[in-house]
Amino acid sequence: MYPGAFVEDTPDKPAIVMAGTGEAMSYAELHDYAQRLANLFQAAGLQPGDHVALCMENRLEFLPVCWGAHYAGLYYTAISSRLTASEMAYIIDDCGARAYLTTPYKATEAAELATLMPNVELRLSVGGPVDGYDALEELLPTQPHEPIGPRVEGTDMLYSSGTTGRPKGVKVALP
Repeated sequence: MYPGAFVEDTPDKPAIVMAGTGEAMSYAELHDYAQRLANLFQAAGLQPGDHVALCMENRLEFLPVCWGAHYAGLYYTAISSRLTASEMAYIIDDCGARAYLTTPYKATEAAELATLMPNVELRLSVGGPVDGYDALEELLPTQPHEPIGPRVEGTDMLYSSGTTGRPKGVKVALP
């Protein structure tokens, strides 16, 4: 069930709560974030079936970013924040990501990735500025809340541990 399904009956109920800080996001806030991000992806030219990669530490925006990609009908791959820039570049290239999202926590790797991901057209930072990336917090308010394009269900694309060499993407057909 998607977050928007809970908005009518329980819009202010916490959908996400960060255990360490108590920081929370309601179902209404989560749905609004995901709707606006899906619109941003579509406005940038991403189409259902395209791919987004993200590398973030454990933070409040992680699930809303995934849901934004999901709402836009995109594949989304979360990359471990413990990987090196070259390891991340391999996954970004292998999955065919057209967009990449990261945080200031990964700014060093983000700078290294600048020349290692030539097919990424949309580079976004979450939670603060990252050189060479557009700040998502500045772009989201410019997007309408209502869908600007069709909503097609997306899905995650996970990577194996790579015990036989490099990690392998596990891509299933979109629902």
